[in-house]
Amino acid sequence: MQLTKEFRFEASHILPRHPGKCSRLHGHSWVLRVSVSGPVSPDTGFVQDFADISSIVKPLIDALDHRHLGTYDVECNLLKRWMPESLYYPINIYPTSENLLDWIAHYFSSFTNEFRTDRVLNKWSQLELLETCTSSAILTREEFMRGL
Repeated sequence: MQLTKEFRFEASHILPRHPGKCSRLHGHSWVLRVSVSGPVSPDTGFVQDFADISSIVKPLIDALDHRHLGTYDVECNLLKRWMPESLYYPINIYPTSENLLDWIAHYFSSFTNEFRTDRVLNKWSQLELLETCTSSAILTREEFMRGL
């Protein structure tokens, strides 16, 4: 069985290599959908408790919320001149939806991360990151594991 829990955060980014308007500073109301899969436990009646999923995902969402994604963007180091460190989240990737989703998958799969809880989200089966209400990227666990 698969369960899905949804999380929301606001964040900006710049895609300086994009040929269109996304090359300028802009923000999104991001939605992250985290799906977990597994058998229903005969003891609890759950695949995984939604509260347990939240306890793992929420520290990441809190860290990203109302931040700029990246210390400064790949070709645009102007931001670092005027943006205080408290306003950005230093992700060392080019912050497309696809790259952000892969970075989030690594976060959930890592045994060491800066927001470490007492466990990783080892039952995640699919992650979906919506950049807008009509545009999203989806990564399955199978695709992620093939890419490692």
